[in-house]
Amino acid sequence: MKNRKIALRIRRFIQHTLDTLQNNPRWRTIFLVSLLVVFVIGTSLMFPSSKSFQFSNLKEGDVFTDKEIIAPFTFFINKSESEITQSRTIAAEEVPLVFRKVDSLETASIKTFENFFIEIETLREATLSDSLKFIELQEILNNNFVLIEYTNIEYLLTSPFVSDRSATPKRRQSKVSDLDRFEQKLKRIFVDQYAIGILNRTQSETPDYVEKLIITSPDRETEANVGDFYNLDNYKNIVLENLRNTFENQELAVKIGYPILTSFLRPNLIYDETVTSERMQEAVSSVPLSKGIVLESERIVNTHEVITVEILEKLQSLASAKDEKEVVEGGLQRFLPVFGKLLTVSLALAFTLLFLSSSRPKIFLSIKKMLMIFIIFMFVIGITFLINSYSYSSNLKFLIPIALASMLLTIFFDNRLAFIGTVTLSIIIAAMRGNDFGIMVISMFVGSLSTFAVRETQARAWILRGIFYITGAYFISISTIEFLKHSDIVDIWPMLGFGFINGLLSSIFAFGFMVIFEQIFQMVTNSTLLELSDLNKPLLKQLAIRAPGSYHHSIMVGNLSEGAAEMIGANALLARVASYYHDIGKMEKPEYFVENQKGGKNPHDKLTPTMSCLILINHVKRGLEIAEEYGLPREIRHFISQHHGTNIIRFFYQKAIENNEEAEVDENSFRYPGPKPQTKETGIVMLADSIEAGSRTLKEPTVGRIRSMVSSIVNERLFEAELDECPLTLRDLSLVRESFVNTLTGMFHGRIEYPNQDLKIVRKPMKKSA
Repeated sequence: MKNRKIALRIRRFIQHTLDTLQNNPRWRTIFLVSLLVVFVIGTSLMFPSSKSFQFSNLKEGDVFTDKEIIAPFTFFINKSESEITQSRTIAAEEVPLVFRKVDSLETASIKTFENFFIEIETLREATLSDSLKFIELQEILNNNFVLIEYTNIEYLLTSPFVSDRSATPKRRQSKVSDLDRFEQKLKRIFVDQYAIGILNRTQSETPDYVEKLIITSPDRETEANVGDFYNLDNYKNIVLENLRNTFENQELAVKIGYPILTSFLRPNLIYDETVTSERMQEAVSSVPLSKGIVLESERIVNTHEVITVEILEKLQSLASAKDEKEVVEGGLQRFLPVFGKLLTVSLALAFTLLFLSSSRPKIFLSIKKMLMIFIIFMFVIGITFLINSYSYSSNLKFLIPIALASMLLTIFFDNRLAFIGTVTLSIIIAAMRGNDFGIMVISMFVGSLSTFAVRETQARAWILRGIFYITGAYFISISTIEFLKHSDIVDIWPMLGFGFINGLLSSIFAFGFMVIFEQIFQMVTNSTLLELSDLNKPLLKQLAIRAPGSYHHSIMVGNLSEGAAEMIGANALLARVASYYHDIGKMEKPEYFVENQKGGKNPHDKLTPTMSCLILINHVKRGLEIAEEYGLPREIRHFISQHHGTNIIRFFYQKAIENNEEAEVDENSFRYPGPKPQTKETGIVMLADSIEAGSRTLKEPTVGRIRSMVSSIVNERLFEAELDECPLTLRDLSLVRESFVNTLTGMFHGRIEYPNQDLKIVRKPMKKSA
């Protein structure tokens, strides 16, 4: 609920901002001009640079049909992005990893090792009980993180576990000399490990391509093989192997010596990541960006020559060299490509702007609608830019969502604007793809055909129809263009696959964007109207309960309006749905409206004409408030305010004149506040509202009387200038009049009068079964 309120506030803020700009002509002009400038400049900036733009329409295997190209000056052949990346990767991998030899770690480890044995020797010579010595020894082991099996700890205090065949019997009996010999043998292994060196990295942390290492010390730097050193994975295994070689057939010495050595041994070769990264960066920056040279006056490509990879590289390098030369030399030549991009975008956009200004002026002057068109255009152009940035020559170009733009423009506006917008976008896309004629034709065909998929969005089946239309359009257009290029059928299938993906995603995203734009810009589509036409909507159910006569009247007005709108090509669905809601303000005081009075007392009999008029007029104001409360779209709210226009409530006006024969009665006090109908649909609903009310006064509704009543009301509204501000023509009014007559004739159709007969039910006796 909280998130919904926040979303509602944001939507109202956006709507209020757009309305403020729309109502101020000066700010509206500034905003629209700024929008166009941003579009032209922004799109131009997303064009490829001239170095990739000039020959971007060429590809390997094409036949070069222009005149031969001769190198105007000497230039280098640039490596491709993949080649540069590969060269830099190789250069970085060739840099040896740098390790610092830390002698202080080695010295400290040996010192700690020696102190450990001094403590044990001191404990052995102490005059303590064996149990106390055992406890003290455990504490020494724990302090030095030496983990020896519990059953082997006592041998460090009591038993000679190291034999020396060369020693004299007297020497063998000395426990102290036994521990000393054990220490010296372990120390020899200890020092040998450090002499070789232990890396502070595991084998997996060192990439497989690394073969050399740099060992640095304060006075020198040496290079060695990775395999010359121990690492965190194998140094313990080497310790165990050395112990077994040193103490042959003395497993107890091995079991005691291994935890001691592994506890005090520490890596003394520390990886220097900072120095290694700096050296890799130097190696990468020193990688040459070129791989060859083209001399001045050298032929690059001859006419009718098949384009190869080498020729493409030379042409692209020539374009890049020209670009760099123009920057260095300066002058007007430097800015001509920029002017060309700006003019290309401006000319393409001119198609849409000229159409809007001449045929759709209301859209052209609407900030909300122009902003929506801007967002749709920029989305397609932005996707094109991303695809170009990723890979210029891949089949990803068939994922450019041109069909999405065409569908959205058709849904929110009309298919003519959608077609013009498709032409504009197709030209810009082709220009961004290096004047690619093929992609322009494909985009125009796909975009134009996709508009037919969404002409009717009343049913969700338009999504599936869109997938079918767009996929088929890509299949036809891609095949046509590629057949002209003599492309291999094997190469066409991946293109068609991307076309199918585009068709699938475009239809799905079109539905998603439709919902988003409806909420943000308060735009009404047929899908929205279908939801509002549900008679089980809470607002319509309240109207049916509280004002049943007004509810029935609204349904009848909807039927009249729908038929008339269809007759003249207006939005019939909008007219019908808006008719359902045009009188919701009557729920406030339903008994004051004649259609809700069931033959009882008329409450107006006790009121003055002025007060009665205020109550009747107030249903428009109250209807707008209810519509705002329930979040009805603005297009529906226009019908509530315009369906009476500035009509005078003639009954109470005449009654006021009769009651005030001497005083002058202000006619404006008895008129609805307006505004007058502004669209064909609101004009139709105004006429249908009056005609439906008038039809209920006909005692004998024959065709002639219906036609006379309809013509009278239409002429009255026409002569009173109520229809002057809506685009209904006299021809439209003639068709609307005929539609009303036909619909009312169907409502009041006659019935056959049957003669009075005595209907008797004859019961036949049932036969008894045998």
